[in-house]
Amino acid sequence: MDLLVGGLDLAAKESRCSGYAVIKYSGSVAEVVAVKCLSSDDEIIDQVIRDGVKVLAVDAPLMSEPRMRDLDRELIRMGLRVFPPSFRWMRDLTLRAWRLREKLLDKGVEVIETHPRSVLRYAGVGGIDELLTKLNVHSGFSGKLSGDVADALVCALVSLCYVLGCSEKVSAADGTLYMIRSSGFMG
Repeated sequence: MDLLVGGLDLAAKESRCSGYAVIKYSGSVAEVVAVKCLSSDDEIIDQVIRDGVKVLAVDAPLMSEPRMRDLDRELIRMGLRVFPPSFRWMRDLTLRAWRLREKLLDKGVEVIETHPRSVLRYAGVGGIDELLTKLNVHSGFSGKLSGDVADALVCALVSLCYVLGCSEKVSAADGTLYMIRSSGFMG
């Protein structure tokens, strides 16, 4: 049975590119099947549902009220550079992410939080190509991806690891962020 997971590098404003990526996992083979820019909330929701994505990792704080969380403090203590949801532009991003999360949950999509730059650092890799290789995920594309789409692909890899058990979570009472372990990669 095929499993489809996705990643979303959400933009704070609907007029900007939100990078989106989908990975299909079939047996022991994982391949990237979509990378693109999406804009409006409706376009994102429709695409996720049309693609049959079961888990979507989002590069945005998932909380109903933007504020500095214990989770953000923990990530900063770990040496990871995250912007607190209380920053002005992060407030807009956080509120948009929460609205999308609620709508996607209603449609049966599990939504988890991640942070691509922190994922790469935590996994001990130099970039997305190295992470794809370590996870044995076939990309099927050549050339350089835009930053938004590349971040979405890292998010999709987090979704894949979340499902397959190669993710690790950083948790506090007010949130959980998913990473990819530096060991225990798929073979």
